[in-house]
Formats: sequence, C-alpha cells, structure tokens
Amino acid sequence: MILFFIKRSIQFSIPALIFIFSFAGCNDNISVISRPLLGTIVTITIADDAGDIAGDFEAAFSEIERVQKSFNTYDPESEISIINKTAPDRPCKVSDVLFSLISDSLKVSKVTNGAFDITFASIGKLWDFSSHSREDFMPPEDKTIKGLLPFISYKNVILDSNARTVRFLKKGTRIGLGGIAKGYATGRAISALKGRHVKGAIVACAGDIQVLGNNNGKQWKLGIKDPRGDSVLGTVDMNDGESVATSGDYERFRIVNGKRYHHIIDPAKGFPADSGLISVTVFCSDPEMADAYGCGFFVSGLDKSRKILESMKDISAVFVTSDMKIYVSMNFKDRITFRDGLRIVYF
Repeated sequence: MILFFIKRSIQFSIPALIFIFSFAGCNDNISVISRPLLGTIVTITIADDAGDIAGDFEAAFSEIERVQKSFNTYDPESEISIINKTAPDRPCKVSDVLFSLISDSLKVSKVTNGAFDITFASIGKLWDFSSHSREDFMPPEDKTIKGLLPFISYKNVILDSNARTVRFLKKGTRIGLGGIAKGYATGRAISALKGRHVKGAIVACAGDIQVLGNNNGKQWKLGIKDPRGDSVLGTVDMNDGESVATSGDYERFRIVNGKRYHHIIDPAKGFPADSGLISVTVFCSDPEMADAYGCGFFVSGLDKSRKILESMKDISAVFVTSDMKIYVSMNFKDRITFRDGLRIVYF
C-alpha cells in the first residue's frame, strides 16, 4: 500500500517535498519520481510496469512541462502572457487547448457566481508569497487592492468560439490558470501513461491527483491531510480514473500580527478568502473540474458550496471548517475511513 498525504506545498522559494510515502511491507513493483514543475513538486508513481518505465515517466512529465510552458504567467513568451498583453487591446487568437480551458473556467465561474475566477491574476502578483521571506512579508494595502478590483471579473473575458479568440473588456484585466492548470496537467499526464499501456499509476501535481488502474491488484489509497496537524484526517480508496483536489489555507501562507494570509484569493474582495473553511477536498472523474471547484468551494464557503453540490451528481466533497468540523458528501460515507475523535457530518 502507498499512502499519499494530499497537501500542496507550503513554499517560500523552492517547494518542499509534499508527499510522504508509507509502504506496508516491501514492494519492489513501485517506482516513484518527483520533479519541480508548475511552481510545486510533481510526483508520479507507477506500479508493476513491465515495459519501458523510463519512457513512461518521460512521456508523462513531458506533458506537464508543455502545460507549464504555455501557462506560465512569469514567462513573457508563454501563450498566457501573450494573451494578457494582447487581449486588452484586440481579440487574441489562441490554441484550441487554451481556448477550451478558458471556456471551462468561465463555466465554473458562472456556477460558483464568481467564487472561482481566472481574472484574479489582475492582482495575483500582489499576493506572490514565494517572493517574500516569512519576516518581510506584508499584505498589500486596501487602497491598492480596491483600485484593481474593477479588473477582476470573469465577465470581463469575452470568447469568440468561431474565431477562437479571447479579448478583455478592461485594460487592467489579466488571467491566470493557476486554479485549473494543475488539474489539466494531471489529466494530460495520465492520458500519456494510458497511451503507453501503463496499468497502474498516480500523477500528483501537489494537491491535484488522478489515479490510473490499481496498485498491483489493490486500490490506491489516499490520505486527506489534517489542515492543522501533521497527520491525516482519514483515508480514501480510489477507483480507476478518479481525481481529487484539495485547497486549503495551510498550503501557502504567512501570519502577520496574528492573522493568516493565504494564497486562495476571494475575487470579490481581492484578499484571501475568509469563508469559514480551512480545507476543501473535491472528488471527480475530471481533474480539471476537481481543481477548479476545490478553489471555488473554498471561496464560496460551506452553505453555498453544499447548495451547488445538490445539482452535481458527479462531484463529491469533504469540507473542514475553522472549528475542525468535517462535512462529507453522503455518497462517500462508505469510502472514507476517518480517524477517531473527529466530528463528522454527512450531507
């Protein structure tokens, strides 16, 4: 058995190792490689591979590298940077992949009433935690944030599906795919492994994970990280093709004058979300949607997110509130084993 702690990097410059591997017994049929990509550590695990395992790893990592090259807002030559430079002035033609991702993002924005919004990038660099040490970090001033808020709205992004173009209604609007790109990259890597006939694998782009097949005949088992401790809240048996994504206020953060500032920004306020949640884990067959809704639910809060989930039969979630109460989708009741002493509510 291999146990993953679902946890994105708490990083300041170089991402720390984010997965703790625990083997029950000795298993020579597990191979694991981690690489720094997408601003975090990407870990790929392959089980019982009788083929060209080195080629399998390279094929999967190559897919993730391609995503990084296209969607890196810090690279002025990336496709996303070109859009941000061009779209405020005129429609910008984009690749099919990027057009589809932006379109998917806007759909999630509509469902979550803007809680998930790729135009958060209009102020995103003001909250670049990786560029500050613990000691010198200071949150942006309210005045600075308020001056940029008009540029944050998914309604500022106009798509033309016939021409395959993107344009922005306001000059200061920028987009970033940090809330969906890791999920997309995870799916692309899994597709590469399936194409090479790998029977069992896990691709983990930080807190965005998708499983393929099984672990030498046994289900893959994932551990949901305790957002206020070093252990797990519980473990989940994962089926072939399932995805999971976790968003939490413990991932990248600073504490200033006793207040926690984290990287999940509320688009309506321009400041870190204060919804009463400290962790959200979303289960879905589509890693893109798991990634996006994990962020959107965290910003929305428990009540609004549960309301959204009522109309979604293919998405389940685990919410952890600030008082460490845990709310779990009823259809996962028999699939999650929680540790003793926790307050669990199924809905």
